[in-house]
Amino acid sequence: MTTPSVSHLITPGSTLFSLMTRHKGSLMTISTTAGMEQGILTAFDPSYLTLVTDTNQTRYVLVMNIASFSFEPAY
Repeated sequence: MTTPSVSHLITPGSTLFSLMTRHKGSLMTISTTAGMEQGILTAFDPSYLTLVTDTNQTRYVLVMNIASFSFEPAY
């Protein structure tokens, strides 16, 4: 029996958890297989991120579908 990997989850104590905690409230760009999303990171849990777009829409992005992400510098 094998144990499933949880390296793609944002769990407390992980590097991803620390990164998301530091950048909560920042503008974030995410690339997924479905396309690009951009918005303010407002919340996250182990399996998804919540972004609010510039048109005030809430987007939920599954962590396992993220190919890459970046945070915009604060000005």
